[in-house]
Parts: sequence; C-alpha cells; structure tokens
Amino acid sequence: MKHSLPLLLLLALPAVAVAQYRPMYMPSRPSYTPSYSPSPVNKMLTGPTSNYRVQQQQQQQTHQNFQRMQEQQRQQMQQQYDRNQQQYWARQQVMLHRLPSPKQLAQLQVQQQQAEQRASEQLAQLAQEQQRRRQEHPATNGQEAETQQKEDARQLTRLAVKNYQEVFLPGQMRSALQSLALAPTAQQNLQAINNELLSNAWWRQQDAAQVQEKVAAYGKTLAGLTTELLGFSAPELPSPPAPFSASPLQEMLASGKFEQTAAAQLIREAALADKRLEGEPLAQAIKNFTEVGARGGAAPATPQDQKQQRDEVKKSLRRVNQELQGYYARVARPSRLRAAQKAIIQATDGYLADKGN
Repeated sequence: MKHSLPLLLLLALPAVAVAQYRPMYMPSRPSYTPSYSPSPVNKMLTGPTSNYRVQQQQQQQTHQNFQRMQEQQRQQMQQQYDRNQQQYWARQQVMLHRLPSPKQLAQLQVQQQQAEQRASEQLAQLAQEQQRRRQEHPATNGQEAETQQKEDARQLTRLAVKNYQEVFLPGQMRSALQSLALAPTAQQNLQAINNELLSNAWWRQQDAAQVQEKVAAYGKTLAGLTTELLGFSAPELPSPPAPFSASPLQEMLASGKFEQTAAAQLIREAALADKRLEGEPLAQAIKNFTEVGARGGAAPATPQDQKQQRDEVKKSLRRVNQELQGYYARVARPSRLRAAQKAIIQATDGYLADKGN
C-alpha cells in the first residue's frame, strides 16, 4: 500500500499535461450553407439562355439578312433590266437612220409625192412635145416614121429610167426600210405591253381570275404585230425565199423598155425576203409567248403558283424583246434589199450610159 499513492500520481500526470496543452479557441459553426456556382464554360454550354444560343441566333439572323439583301439586289437588277427594255423602243434605229417622228415622216411623204408628181409631169410634157413635132414635121415615108417612133420611144424610156433612179427609187427604198421596223403605233402597243407585264405593281393590282385572260389578249396583239412586221403569221414559218436576181430588169432594159412597177416589185420582194430570213427567231419567240398566254384552266391557287405564272410570262416577253433587237441588228447588215438597190442602180446606170444623147 506504500507504493499505491506514487503510482496513482504517475498515471494521472499525462492526463494533466494533455489538459494543460489543449487549445483554448474553437471556431464557431458557420451559419450558412455554401452553394455551387458553375464555371463560365459550363454556364455557356448548359444555361437555358446561354451565350452559345445567343450567338447561334445572331449568326442565323445575319445569314437571313444576307439572303434578303441578295434577293433585293437581284430584284433591283431585274427591275433595271425591265426599265431598259421599256426605254429601248424610244431609241430604236432602223438601218443607219433613226426612225423619223410622225411629223417628219409626213413631211418626207409630202416631199416624195411632190417630186414624183414633177417627174411624171416632165415625162408627160416630153410625150406632148414629141407629138407636137410629129404633127409639125410629119414623116415622108414609112421608114422615116418608124425611125422617128423608135427615137421618141428611146427618149421617153431614158427619161423614165432617169426619173426612176433619181426620184422613185429613193422613195421606194425609204418605204422598204421603214417596213423592216414596227410602225409607230405598233411600237406604242408593244411598249404598253412591256410597261404592264414587266411591272410587279401591275401584277399586284390584277385579279388572279382575270390575269390569264389579259395575258392571252396580249399574246394575240403580239401575234398581230408579227404578221404586220414580217408579212407572215408566227405559226406559219415560211420556207426560205428564192435567191435574188436582177435578170428580169436587165432583160427588160436590154429590149429598150422600162416598167417602173417591175423595178418596184424587185424592191418589195427583196424586203420581204429579208423579213422572212431574219425574222424567224422573232416569230418563234412570239409564238411561244402566245402559247404561254393561251394556257387555260383555273386561276393559280396559291401565291407561289401566281409568282410562277408571272415569272414565266415575264421570261417569255423578255425573249420577245431580245429577239426583236436581234432582228433589227440583222436587217441592218448588208442584205437582199441593199443588193436589190445596188443591182437596180447598176442596171439603170448601164442603160443610161449606153442610151445617152
């Protein structure tokens, strides 16, 4: 028992020491619960209103704006083309000369008629002078009378040929050249068709149930213009004309005779040949337009169908305009009409040189 107290003291000493070195401060428990906040990357990828989706919408909007701008530019270019087509008719040229105004054309016609009248009176005066000489100086025998008649006929023929070359031929050529182009009223009709059918505003104002009927009527108008200009209807594409020949005129002059109507017929036939040779593509284009306008059936059911119909009509009319310009360009080149004029001048020049005074 003598050792029991020291032993107890030794056992209690470590516990006391531990108690002496125990920390005196204990942190208090936090009064809030930490919350999780996603990183910027996770927020961009997963948030319902994320930056990624905003960027996608912005890109989509930019693409739509670009497509809309392209469509507007295409429409503006097409509208400009249509305006150019509508203004074309006022600047159109025939051959090397601009089309005269109606007032100028009337003045030219009056001047031509006056010149032809003076030429005819001059020929009649010569015939009267010959008759007066025969009466004042009758032939003494049959042979002398025959010789005098031949000389009188030669003088009359020579004057008729000279007058034709200097007076009648220029007028006939002017008329033939004018016949190669649409008449002023026909040009106005065609321009009116272009102003309406190439205008989007006109199409928006039309009743879908009646637009087909109007387009068909315009097709008939164009077909009539073709017949007037080319001398044949669009469905009747003629066979190529025979090659031009001045042999009938040369043979007639060689016999000492001259008929103005025969020479004028050569001019008309040459002009008609030019129309038929150079106008076939135009006639085919107008035929296609009339076929588009003649398509029956109910009115287009949807806006998309109406737009398709409008585009088809516009495309067909633009082809007509292009082919008309091509026709004018072709008939402006050396042609049968020019060849006929040259052949007539050469034949009459040869006759006048051989039958001079």
